[in-house]
Amino acid sequence: MPSLSEVRQSNATLATSRPELIAVFVGGTSGIGEATAKQLAQSVQKPTIHVVGRSEASGSRILEELRAANPDGKFHFIQADVSLLRNVDTACEQIKEKEKSIDLLFLSTGHLTMFKNETEEGLDNNHVLRYYGRMRFIHNLLPLLENARGPARVVSVLAAGQEGQVDANNLDLTKSWSFLKAATYASTLNSLALEHLAATHPSISFAHVFPGIVRTPLMGSTFGHLAGSVLNVLSRPLSMAPEESGQRNLFIATSAAYPAARPRDPSYVGTPLGEGLRTAVASTGKVGGGSYILNYDGSNTAKEKLMAGYREQGFPAKVWEHTLETFRRILRTE
Repeated sequence: MPSLSEVRQSNATLATSRPELIAVFVGGTSGIGEATAKQLAQSVQKPTIHVVGRSEASGSRILEELRAANPDGKFHFIQADVSLLRNVDTACEQIKEKEKSIDLLFLSTGHLTMFKNETEEGLDNNHVLRYYGRMRFIHNLLPLLENARGPARVVSVLAAGQEGQVDANNLDLTKSWSFLKAATYASTLNSLALEHLAATHPSISFAHVFPGIVRTPLMGSTFGHLAGSVLNVLSRPLSMAPEESGQRNLFIATSAAYPAARPRDPSYVGTPLGEGLRTAVASTGKVGGGSYILNYDGSNTAKEKLMAGYREQGFPAKVWEHTLETFRRILRTE
């Protein structure tokens, strides 16, 4: 488990070890995504950052702040409501028009809700934000990740370590939905899908991360300004500032501690490990196995017995096939 000091030391080496980096932040106009994008902009000499978000006003603000943090960077905003898969496709096409490769795909969309809210595409809004939309971004941008000039990585910030039992006949939550079930399914599907992708695309590393308690606008947007403010005050002793969250996530996104299973260039799999730091154990139990289930501080939080049981049943591949079938059904393009 790297200390915050070790995290900052590692991030500080990016200016020389990785002076150029192309990143896509989905959900980057607030909270954890915004904080991590800002840390990347401050740490890399000439970053290229694409921020995907719903609010054009927030997008404009973020671009101004990123440019102020690093005048040598290239920053773009893509306005999209990514609770609709067709909008994910449109956003990806805009990225492909500008880039032939990307080094980092950072996904942090989603919100807390006590109620099911079905989109016009027939899926629960938050289930798309927390799972299907994220996987559609990955699916569409895999060719660009495989063309990365340096180590390529996908980071999905959600609920790593909160996996549980899922019903193979209800993965899309259309047969049965509850607040707790939706949270468990989103977490479990993320971990299983990323493990499958790490096996089928071994030159890319994949991390599912639990964010910890971060002081973001999430409480206010979920429970209202007054209740959210009270909850933020009560949780403050246990929470971290967005800046720290961004620093820790940047470490997870760039450190050699989380390499791909079969990196294109084994001599450079990320920012070099400082003294005392080690390569992480993947969700499969293999050191450096390419798929990682991580706590906010970068430590392994995988439920090894649960994941092994799913693996024995072939669940990672089954989940991904279900995901592709959902794309075909909703988009009618594949």
